[in-house]
Amino acid sequence: MHGESVPLPASNSKHSFSSLYLIMAVMMQESGGRSLDVMQCAEGVVNTKYPHVPNGITDPSYSIDCGIQELKYALEKVECSDPTDIEKIKIALQGYNFGIDGFLAFLKEKGDVRWTEEYAQEYAKYASGEIERDPSDAESMGPWAYGDQYYPLHVLRFYKYG
Repeated sequence: MHGESVPLPASNSKHSFSSLYLIMAVMMQESGGRSLDVMQCAEGVVNTKYPHVPNGITDPSYSIDCGIQELKYALEKVECSDPTDIEKIKIALQGYNFGIDGFLAFLKEKGDVRWTEEYAQEYAKYASGEIERDPSDAESMGPWAYGDQYYPLHVLRFYKYG
């Protein structure tokens, strides 16, 4: 995968950029490369071979394949074609963590399609059924027991582009 371009989507080259560094950043956030499910995709819709439970994928190559497809789909949904378009990348990354279809529909319903901590927390509050997260995890992942409400910020620590 060294230096490869992953088309986003393959059928439309105007939505392509070399996403290797973004894929690597997601992998670092998800597992640091220290898990068999390196991209933590077992619960995603792309996984059709392994249990849909945390760390359910036991084949790192399959996890990477699933993760790339999930990330590609999220980037397509937000029409991101530029590796420096951090605002669209933030939405796509939060969607990778929450599920892009639901999160993007929530933002569109608000009439404000952008990522903010407040929107991520509002969506997580709704998606969790208003269940608060254990206080020991709330500071690093947000107050609601759904996903990581700071996920884009966590991934972008590892993202080097341009």
